[in-house]
This record gives sequence, structure tokens and C-alpha cells, in this order.
Amino acid sequence: MAVIFDSRTAHWASVPDESLAESFGRRDAGAYEAAYRSFGPRMRATAMRLLRDWDAANECVHDVFLYLWRKETAYSAARGSLEAFLVTCVRNRALERLRDAARGRAANEKMEVREEYVLEEDPIERERIGRAVAALTEAQAAVVQLAYYRAMTLSEVAAQLQIPVGTVKARLSAALRALRRSLIPQVDHGP
Repeated sequence: MAVIFDSRTAHWASVPDESLAESFGRRDAGAYEAAYRSFGPRMRATAMRLLRDWDAANECVHDVFLYLWRKETAYSAARGSLEAFLVTCVRNRALERLRDAARGRAANEKMEVREEYVLEEDPIERERIGRAVAALTEAQAAVVQLAYYRAMTLSEVAAQLQIPVGTVKARLSAALRALRRSLIPQVDHGP
């Protein structure tokens, strides 16, 4: 049983969960408010467990209700329990926020690493490396150019060249072996 505000008669009334779910599916504003009052605490608790931040958990619940309000076919009573649906939605949104935060941290760390290890360019070494890359096969040179000179991920290289990621890895591995052989002098230790 859920409580819903009936705007026609301007009072709160108890309605069965099935009726609330059907009204919610039709995007009735009173049903959204009743769902928020009934299921909001559990949704916030779910988000709080994952995010460990009260404000972020509240924002997460708000994001879910706003998303569902804007998307006409997000929920129908045939999908099952409204409460379970809402809790699953808020859990997914919280996990999405965590992934986004992790990506942001990784990008910042990557930028910091790049800034720390800026080397002065040696024109002679650059020429030597350029000759070694030019000696690679065309396919190997393409993956080296994209992965190292343009700082693309393996997935981005694969998309750019329209080849599988496994092929990118194989070509890059072969290219690095060839570069190692040509750039690192082999020492003859004698008999």
C-alpha cells in the first residue's frame, strides 16, 4: 500500500502498490511524488551504500526520477515491482557515477604522469627512431604511429584502422620487437 496525493480532491490517499505502479507507468505526477515518498528512503540507502556521500546519494535519486520522468516508456507495471525497478535504477546510476569518477581520476593521473616525464627532444635520437619506424612494415608502422605518437588506446587504434583489438596487439608486439632489435645494440659476449 502506498500513499498518493490526489490533486483532483487535494488530499492524500492510500492506494495499492499495483495502482501506484500503473499510475507511475503513465507518468502521473502524483504517482511520482508517492513513489518518492514511499521508496525514496530505500533508494537513498542503496545509493549511499555505494557512493558513501549523502549529497551524492540524494542527487542520484533525483537523477533517476528526472530521467524516468523525461523518458516516456521507462517503466510499465508489466516489468514487475515498482520498488525493485526504482532501487535497481538508482543502483545502476550510482555505479555509473563511480565509474565516471574513476575515469576522471585515471585521466588526471595520466596527465600528471605525462607532465612529470617530459623529456627534451634529441634531434639525433628522433632521426634514429624515425628510421627504425620507417623500416617497419606498413601495418606495424601504422599501429606504432597511432599508439605512441598520437597516444591512442588500443581500442581507439582498432577503431581507427577498422581491425580487431587482438590484431592491433599482435602488430604492436611485433613492431616493438623489431624496434628493439634495431635500436638497442646487440653486444657480442664472445666465446
